[in-house]
Amino acid sequence: MNTSLYISNGALQAYQQRLDTVSYNIANVNTVGYKQREASFAENLATEVDNQPNRDEEIGRRSPHEIRVGYGARLGQTSINMKQGGAKETGQPFDIMVEGDGLFVVSDETGALRYTRDGAFKQSPAEEEDFYYLVTAQGDYLLDDFGEPLEIDTGYDVKLLENGDIQLTNQADPTDAWIHWQRIGLVQVNNPQLLRSVGDNQYALDEEAISAGAVEPLDLDDADAPKLRQGFLETSNVNIAKEMSELLISQRGFQMNARAVSFADQMLGVANGIINR
Repeated sequence: MNTSLYISNGALQAYQQRLDTVSYNIANVNTVGYKQREASFAENLATEVDNQPNRDEEIGRRSPHEIRVGYGARLGQTSINMKQGGAKETGQPFDIMVEGDGLFVVSDETGALRYTRDGAFKQSPAEEEDFYYLVTAQGDYLLDDFGEPLEIDTGYDVKLLENGDIQLTNQADPTDAWIHWQRIGLVQVNNPQLLRSVGDNQYALDEEAISAGAVEPLDLDDADAPKLRQGFLETSNVNIAKEMSELLISQRGFQMNARAVSFADQMLGVANGIINR
């Protein structure tokens, strides 16, 4: 009888975690560069119970000697779906979209590195008045391909090239145009499932993973390298119709297992009543 409670209770926890994941996806359907999370179930360890003590007398038996008793399901993992999202044109010069694999690298004032697909950057003036930084909505600095904060000269129009180069044109003299000495850097994470969500649409990696070479800088001059598009933002890759379907399925699964717990509790009550007579 306790087994039925264990199975149903484990399923309740698994479905609750799946509901949380689906709800999080739905809440971020309009978040720039958001990547869908997928919850998958795994089977709990089963036990084997011998149902015949004398196997030698079972000549010709084809069915297994043991009865496998399972203990239900649990949440196996919550994986990140890195599939490309759609393109939304904004016309803003500091809205940048990544086409293909790759992540922007940003850092806060402490130097902690974060990775993101959110390319909605803004200007942030530096202490020196002759240049400014590009920052996220949280104020984290966009880094170049050498891991340094990107610094852009004031008084120049900015044109971003597909390979991350930045062309600056003097607003007072259009003939004064040149390629900036810094370029936007992108990295590739060999196993995206190592990425750990830290909020604000950003990810982090453990030091062990970084030391093991989980992150590789991308050479955007390669023919098969991802491209950058200025004036566009990547939309979320969440399929709202699929998420609503998953939500309904998970709710029904949660309800059925809640009823199973209730029935098991009633049966235990009946059994206790019989024993106490």
